[in-house]
Amino acid sequence: MNRNEKLKLAGLLVGMLVLMVGFWFILQRFEEKVPLAEVDKQEFLPNEFEEEPEEKALGTIKLNGKKYEYFHEFETYLFMGTDATGNEVEGDEYQGSMADFLLLAVFDKTENTYGFIQLNRDTMTEITLMLQDGSGMASAELQLCTAHWYGGTSEQSCENTVEAVSKMLGGLPIDGYYALNMEKIPLLNNAVGGVEVTLEEDFSHVDATMKKGKALTLTDEQAYYYIHDRYGVGDEENTSRMKRQKQYMKNFLQKAQGQMQEDVAFVNKVYMKLQEEAVTDIGGKQISRMTKVMSEGTGIGIHQFAGKTKLGQALGDGLDHVEFYPDKDSVVEIMTKLYGLKEKE
Repeated sequence: MNRNEKLKLAGLLVGMLVLMVGFWFILQRFEEKVPLAEVDKQEFLPNEFEEEPEEKALGTIKLNGKKYEYFHEFETYLFMGTDATGNEVEGDEYQGSMADFLLLAVFDKTENTYGFIQLNRDTMTEITLMLQDGSGMASAELQLCTAHWYGGTSEQSCENTVEAVSKMLGGLPIDGYYALNMEKIPLLNNAVGGVEVTLEEDFSHVDATMKKGKALTLTDEQAYYYIHDRYGVGDEENTSRMKRQKQYMKNFLQKAQGQMQEDVAFVNKVYMKLQEEAVTDIGGKQISRMTKVMSEGTGIGIHQFAGKTKLGQALGDGLDHVEFYPDKDSVVEIMTKLYGLKEKE
């Protein structure tokens, strides 16, 4: 390479260097004049990484040694059908009756649903041996129906039964009670114009028309036989009577809902009609709230705890009586279905 060629090559390299420096200088000036766009970092965070607010429990109950929480707003009421063994005398001569029919009504005001738990009267559970003055420090494991025996007034008998059911279900709050002697069943049946059933058992010994398998719209008197009677009917077991009661209740509710569609005050009218016959601490506003949920909400059925029965002498009268022991898993399953329970960690 001669001297002229070397000078040309050197000039070319110098020119390229000057061009690169000029381009860099222009680029720097451009970036100073054009501000960078502001970027919201939150736009680049996927939603699944955002923490959801923690759901707050509204209550806790204890079943089988474990704590369970519920997160909806509920109202729970205990409905009782009592037999004729007691009396209406106040004070020292008062004797409570057996609570042969026990139904827990559960109203979920958050989800607008309602359901029922039909409790076996023979369920063995802790019963407070309430005295005539309403006090009671001692307790014993007895049939649930006997809780209504104790106390010095009808109200105290009901309160004692509510306490027994609440303790049996892990401290579940119960907002009120409604007790009606089962002799008043004809009044309920009459209120809906009779309830149609297909007879589960034969009752022809009390009414020739009440033969097993026959479909009947029960008269008021027939409704009493069908719901109340046990001895002389089928196997005479309370569980068989509960099956008939459940059948009747399901059809009664369907017919009552039809009445409610025609008359929004239907339930209140029945409540007022039976006011002198019932023992209750449930007021008109509570009845209206129940009616609203049952008119607009979704029913989730009538449920019973599974379990085993045996004969025992817990009553201490020397006689054998049926004892029902609920299956622990069944209790949790049904309570979870109605209350949306979640085990507390």
